[in-house]
Amino acid sequence: MLFMTSFDIIPGKAEEIFYLIKKTKPPEDVKIHQFLKLFGKPDFVVIYEAPNESMAMEFILNFTSCVTPKTSLCTFVEGYEASNE
Repeated sequence: MLFMTSFDIIPGKAEEIFYLIKKTKPPEDVKIHQFLKLFGKPDFVVIYEAPNESMAMEFILNFTSCVTPKTSLCTFVEGYEASNE
């Protein structure tokens, strides 16, 4: 299953989130595709695969001391393929 979680940093917790991102190792079954810092809100977006919602939540709960997460389950748009042209 493919997930996208956006993070809004809790005021005063900016240094902590950078520390957590560097030290947190995802569960073995979670594969991170992208962990992106954004200019503006939300502050971060992480795109990752997990075998189920429970594993996705286990991963995201590592960050909730310093961010407010919003997670979505992603599905591919049938008939659409990105081109590299």
